[in-house]
This record gives sequence, C-alpha cells and structure tokens, in this order.
Amino acid sequence: MTTHNPFNSTFAKGFLNRWVSASSFGLIPLFSIPVLAAGMSLPSMLVYRFGLGCLGILIVLLFKRVPLGISLKEGGEILLLATFYDVEAMLMILGYNYMPSGIATTLVFSYPIWTELLMLAFFHERFSRSTLISLALAVGGVALFSGLSGGTVKPMGVVIELAAGLSYAFYMVLLPQMRVCRMDALKLTFWVFLFGGALFALFSTLFFGGIDGCKDWSMFFNLVMLGIVCTAVSNVSLIPAIRQIGATLAAILGAFEPLTAMIIGLLVFGDHLTLHTAAGFLLVIASVFVIIVAKTAAKAKA
Repeated sequence: MTTHNPFNSTFAKGFLNRWVSASSFGLIPLFSIPVLAAGMSLPSMLVYRFGLGCLGILIVLLFKRVPLGISLKEGGEILLLATFYDVEAMLMILGYNYMPSGIATTLVFSYPIWTELLMLAFFHERFSRSTLISLALAVGGVALFSGLSGGTVKPMGVVIELAAGLSYAFYMVLLPQMRVCRMDALKLTFWVFLFGGALFALFSTLFFGGIDGCKDWSMFFNLVMLGIVCTAVSNVSLIPAIRQIGATLAAILGAFEPLTAMIIGLLVFGDHLTLHTAAGFLLVIASVFVIIVAKTAAKAKA
C-alpha cells in the first residue's frame, strides 16, 4: 500500500511527477496564446499540439517496447474518446477570448462535478449530501467568475469553459465502460492524441482551407513546447504519479493545473487578481475536493 509519509522516497517522486504533470498542463496558455495571436488558426495549432505530443509519447512507448497494435473495435472506441477530448481541448482555448486563461482552466477543472452528475443521470448513483455541497460551492464560484457578484468575465466564456469540462467528463465516464480501459494507459493516450490530431487535420482542411504553416522560429518554439511539454510530458509523468501516490491524491494535486495557469496569467499576460477572482477560484477548487474525497470515502466503505 502506498504510504503518504512525505519523507518516503516513493511518495516524494509521486508528488514531483504529479506536480510536473499538472504544472506542465497549466502552461498551455503560455504557449498557445502567442501562437494564436501570431495568426495560426485554433484547429491548426491543435494539429501540431497533438502531433508533437504523439511523437513524444511514441518515443517513450518504443523505449519501453510497448506493442502499438489495436483492433478495429478498439479503434472505434478510441475515435469516440478522441472526439470528446478534442472538443474539450478546443473549447478550453476558445474560452481564452472571453476570460483570463487562469479562470478558464479553473472552470475546466470542474469536470469531476460534471462526471458525478453524469453518473447520477445515466448510472443511477445516489444523490448525496457531498454532491449537493459540491454543487453549491461550484455555483458560487461560477457566479463570482461570471460577473453575477461584480466580476468581469463574459458569461459566454463561462458557458464555453463549462462545456469543455462537460466534454471531458463524458470522456471520463465512457472510458471505464470500454474495452480500451484495460489498455496500457500511455498507449491509449498515444492513440487518443493520434486520432484527435487527425480529426483536427480533417476539420482544418474542410473548414479552414488546410493546416496553417509555421511562420517563424518563435511560433515553432511555442508549438514544440505546447506539444512536448504541455502534452507529452504532462501525460507521461501523470501515469507513474498515480501509481506512486494513488489516484485520489493525484486528482487533488491536479489543482496545480489551474493554479499554474492563474500565475501565468498574472505574470505574463497582465491579468488582474481581484477578490472575486480569488474567491471564485477557491470555491471551484473546494467543490472539486469535496467530490474527490467523498467518492474516495464511498469506495473505501464498499
């Protein structure tokens, strides 16, 4: 059993891996916003992100000698998962047009609440007191973000980011019901990103006249960092973290994702941290913690 002794080397490595995973994901605004500002379309940028992410993960899989083959049925399941993952990825960045990136990432981080609601709706889980508390906290946080209590975020951005969280929640709910849930986690991630990148390539070709080229070395650097650091490194480091510190603590430490994005927004993009923003951030994070802790306790009793 994994010990949570902070002086235990396995725990320390797990904490470090989860910090790297969450923080690298939280860096997405740092590298994506300049690329979009330079004129690349969002679908094209995501083609590069998932393509380079696939390349980084492929190197790890080849080093570990993990077989890459999949069946036709597995391919169909992965295509469905990739569709939901693509919607989440696109909507999250699209929301940057309506709100600071830190708030956007925080709202997407609410996906465990959506996951719980989907389980209630489709798998007849019981509505618990913890779910009610979590929803109340989340609604309060969203209200502060959306301007109902004096905030400055455009409501359309809130809708977009909550939809991104919902799309990722569908991904999380569907995955355990599929055959591919027994697949090596990194191998599955590779195929989801490969299919996801292919979908964005098709979307770019049909609706944007093709995939935009890389204009200069600055854009190239940002795309590489977006694909390798924010995509490949984030996922490669997540898997050992879950094994070393457990899924519950790994989920809780995922709060580093919106926290990193919030810090980047303040230091790099000149976002302003207001009392409403800080309070909204804390309420949304608290709502996620309530769900995670309650689900863990329920599993322990089962």
